[in-house]
Amino acid sequence: MTAWPNPVRSDGELRRLSRRFGTVGVDIPAARLREIADGAPASEGEWVDVSFALVATNLLTDQRRTKRSRARQRLVHWSIVAGAVVVALNILLCLGLLFFVLTQHGYPS
Repeated sequence: MTAWPNPVRSDGELRRLSRRFGTVGVDIPAARLREIADGAPASEGEWVDVSFALVATNLLTDQRRTKRSRARQRLVHWSIVAGAVVVALNILLCLGLLFFVLTQHGYPS
């Protein structure tokens, strides 16, 4: 078949890749991934599993990234709304205090 899609550098990266593959239902040990990456012959089924796992893990990564981005946008939106509410309440409080002070000066004691 074809060569490994991405050059994999370390055994730690292969272990992480094997764990990520496990999250999408593809159980390939890191040692076997090392063999495939080094050019050992792989069956058609293994190539299908590896290709599927790479696509599925990339899809999950994109979904998590999108979810995080939307959460950040919601946080910024509601932070701006909360800030506007605090500013509006502060203005109302200042106006109330101003009217109170002005009415107190209108009546001589």
